[in-house]
This record gives sequence, C-alpha cells and structure tokens, in this order.
Amino acid sequence: MRHFCHDSRRSLSRPGFSIIEIVVVLGVAVVLFGTVAVVANTPNEEKLLREEHGKIEEMAISARTMSVSYQQSFLIELKEGGASMTPLVNPNEELQAELPDEGQARNGTLAPLESLGWPRVATVDPEYDIYVRRWGQQDFVLLRGDRVERWIHEPNGLCEPISIQIVKDEGDNSLIRVYHPLTGLAEDEELTITGTK
Repeated sequence: MRHFCHDSRRSLSRPGFSIIEIVVVLGVAVVLFGTVAVVANTPNEEKLLREEHGKIEEMAISARTMSVSYQQSFLIELKEGGASMTPLVNPNEELQAELPDEGQARNGTLAPLESLGWPRVATVDPEYDIYVRRWGQQDFVLLRGDRVERWIHEPNGLCEPISIQIVKDEGDNSLIRVYHPLTGLAEDEELTITGTK
C-alpha cells in the first residue's frame, strides 16, 4: 500500500507565473498593440495626404497641357480649401482674334476655350491646411482667409517651381511636394506621419 504525504517544499516550487511576470507580459503586449495600431494607421494617413495633394497636381498637369495646346497662359490660384484654374486672358475677349486660323491652330481637335466653363475648381478637404513656398523663399506661407497665391503656367510649358505642403492635425501629418518647372509634376520632398489625434 502506498502512502501519499504532502510535502510543502514541493508545492512552493511548482511551475507558474508570478504577478510581476504577468504584469511585464501585459505591458509588452500593450506596447506591441499600440505600435501595430500606429503602423496600420500610417498607410491610411499617407494615402489621404496623397489624395489631397493629387487634386492640386492634376490641376497643375491640366494647366500645363492646356497652356501648350492653346498657346496661352493659364492661372492657378491656390487658396484656403483648394485651387482654381482659369485662362489668364478672358476667353470671350481678344483671345480668338490672336489665334491663327481655326483649322491651322486646332486641327479641329480642341474645343473653344469659352465653351469649357471657368473656373475649374479642385477642393481640398477642410481638415487640411495648405502652405505654399515660392521659388527663392525660405518659409512656407499658410493660405488662410483671403490669402491667395497665383501660379502661372506659360504657353512654352514652363511654370514657376513651387513647393506645396498639405498639413493635418496641426503638423502631425504632412506632405511637402515640389512641382517641377518643366513638367508640372510633383515630387516628394518630405513626408511626416506621427499618428492621429
């Protein structure tokens, strides 16, 4: 017959976790979940910034294309909430008289400017602030209230090289893009994503 006796020394050395070990593991888990949440949110914030910037870039490309096609300057006005584009000369005025013959200048492919509807507008989400830094300037200027920056695209396809910054959450998330003077295409200068509020 076997006898079982309880040994108090064995019960104290049983495998298990102390309260300190559990607290440390929970702390590490919280840090990991927080990091994963920020990392998972980062591509979304970057995508949103690029979408808002894309609206202005599409307008710049359109202004360059139209200025070369119609052989006249186009004006983009950057302001709080977005941008607008118009021909620099009112299309209903002297423009048509200055153009060569209809068939020679347009080959029947371009619609008359006066029929296109002006201005063309690109609206940026109100959650984003727009800053502009012109060529030769050191600092960005916030477009707020009546502040307007005019950006001209010439018939030879040239435009002033400018930098545009789209900012959200008071600078926690921002994207700066530089617009090339020959192509009007934007190139990333700086991207900042620190999370959301």
